[in-house]
Amino acid sequence: MEEDPVEFIGVEAAGAETLSLRGEPGVLHGFLAHFIQDPWGQIVPTDAIAAGLDYPGVGPQHSYYRETGRARYFHLSPQEALEGFAALARLEGIIPALESAHAIGWLLFHREELDPSSLVMVCLSGRGDKDVSLVKGFLEKSNGQG
Repeated sequence: MEEDPVEFIGVEAAGAETLSLRGEPGVLHGFLAHFIQDPWGQIVPTDAIAAGLDYPGVGPQHSYYRETGRARYFHLSPQEALEGFAALARLEGIIPALESAHAIGWLLFHREELDPSSLVMVCLSGRGDKDVSLVKGFLEKSNGQG
């Protein structure tokens, strides 16, 4: 059997880094997957800039991909995700959802790790116009204007 040349990379939000940092196997809503838990198995709150990533767990398919080595997972700070958001908007005229901006941000900061002949595909989900005011507020706070 030939080795599959496709590499899956998932990017999580800092503050909800279930697969890249602090998730452990557990059961929630009736399924076994990785969750952010305290030492007694109780789910703990998360905090992420992207609402769609602000959850203490992942779907069981992602747990499977991680356990089998099919995918690797990383986490990104809010600032790095916002840089991905701004880069795609500036370079392509596409305003990404903050969830997808994490993948763009990861590429910005890790592109040297990729083979120059690599073909990279990024799944953009949703739309970012709904996030513009949140991004503006975060940028104002981080620049000391808010």
